[in-house]
Amino acid sequence: MKKILFLTAIIFALTISAQAQVGDVKQKPFKKFVLTLKRAPKIYTGGWSLIDDNGTPYQAVLAPKSYTTNIIPMTFNYDLYYGQGVFFNIKSTFCNFKKNKTVNGEKLDNANLFFSLDLNTSISLNSVYNINYELLKLDKNILDFRLIGGFGYTNRNIYVFDHAANFNFGGGIYSRFSKEWGMNIELISKFGLKSPLGVTNANYIHSSIGVSYFIGSVKFKEKSGEKPKVN
Repeated sequence: MKKILFLTAIIFALTISAQAQVGDVKQKPFKKFVLTLKRAPKIYTGGWSLIDDNGTPYQAVLAPKSYTTNIIPMTFNYDLYYGQGVFFNIKSTFCNFKKNKTVNGEKLDNANLFFSLDLNTSISLNSVYNINYELLKLDKNILDFRLIGGFGYTNRNIYVFDHAANFNFGGGIYSRFSKEWGMNIELISKFGLKSPLGVTNANYIHSSIGVSYFIGSVKFKEKSGEKPKVN
């Protein structure tokens, strides 16, 4: 948790410093930062998650007996566009580990709570190569392909790795059906920051799907080679 807070503080400080160098230098950095956040495009997503946490998630991906899902939408994403294809993201998920589910190689005797909170940064691949225009021949940025990385905290409320800090890495797709509405799909590998790093049972796979509400829009490079624009 200390690592997550430290990373958040660094991102916040760097963002304020960058904003102080742009535009009206007379404007106070914090006020300019807040104003930028208010004007930036945002995405709110509510949906469902599937947790693969059977202790060997990369060896037995197709092991549905170990999957944990939530019946009602209990996964929430908040995306904030920073610029040049970069988004900051906060993601929280609540699930129940049901009785007899396999978690870290052990069958659970009772139902237990699963909770995760992630602070991620994602990069839109469309900002580098507009897949919609150049590859899929679409007239609009209907699909937004992203690489996702960051840090998070997981609480399984069970006797094995009940508290764990994670390094996150994966990908996702945002699809836009209208000006305001769309869908989000993500698959994130979460690596527990515990010894032995990379093979600890704190590792798991977190997949999610949800309905997204867009505020503002982001336009990336078109065929003409224009620079990315924000509406």
